[in-house]
Amino acid sequence: MAPLQKQFFIDGFKEMSHSGVTILTWGFVTGIAMAKSTLTLHQALAMSLLVYAGSSQLAALPLIAAGLPIWMILITSFMVNLRFVIFSLGLQAHFSYLPLWRRIFLGYCTADFSYLLYIKRYPNPQTPQELNADHQHLRLQWMMGMQFSNWFIWQVGSISGILLASQIPNSWGLEFAGAIALLAIIVPMLDRASARWAALTATVVAVATYGVPFRLNIVLAIGAALIVGMMTDKSPKGSMP
Repeated sequence: MAPLQKQFFIDGFKEMSHSGVTILTWGFVTGIAMAKSTLTLHQALAMSLLVYAGSSQLAALPLIAAGLPIWMILITSFMVNLRFVIFSLGLQAHFSYLPLWRRIFLGYCTADFSYLLYIKRYPNPQTPQELNADHQHLRLQWMMGMQFSNWFIWQVGSISGILLASQIPNSWGLEFAGAIALLAIIVPMLDRASARWAALTATVVAVATYGVPFRLNIVLAIGAALIVGMMTDKSPKGSMP
């Protein structure tokens, strides 16, 4: 790695580390939830390392515990993670020049914060001329630094939660801590009118359909939020509804 590439990687790592407390807390709570579920220690560790999607993991755990069919678990996890499809579409124009395996790896590593911070810093993809002049792919190095920081902090929190779950009493209010950590992730993303309308729609639908079995109210809320978000995504960034 050239010196300038290394500097961009380190800068990206530092940028993500500013959100380290939130990521660590959310990972810790998710790790505890996995450890207190029906998963074995090895299964919980494998889910943390391979799935790497806190909201999807939490949505799948009660379904696994209930012994529901694998197709239902996969569909639920897919619906919960639909936002990552949108993230991928947003980043596709920035990294389409990479080989397929690099794009797959980049997609696996991309999380809420890394997408938000990257698009905030680089709202427009490089032109062909800029890309040809950027032989060191400095934007990619910055993104990779952020992603490595995010992944590392998350795994430290998640694995710590898995290993220490038996020592943590339920009276500590871990569900509340997890909700606060998740809010800290979501709120900075509500920078568009369409995002705020989608969040409001998801809240209303989730509460209105709370009695639906298997927590399918979450799936309904996500679907409704996506529809409203796409329908209202017409105003420039930062505009008010």
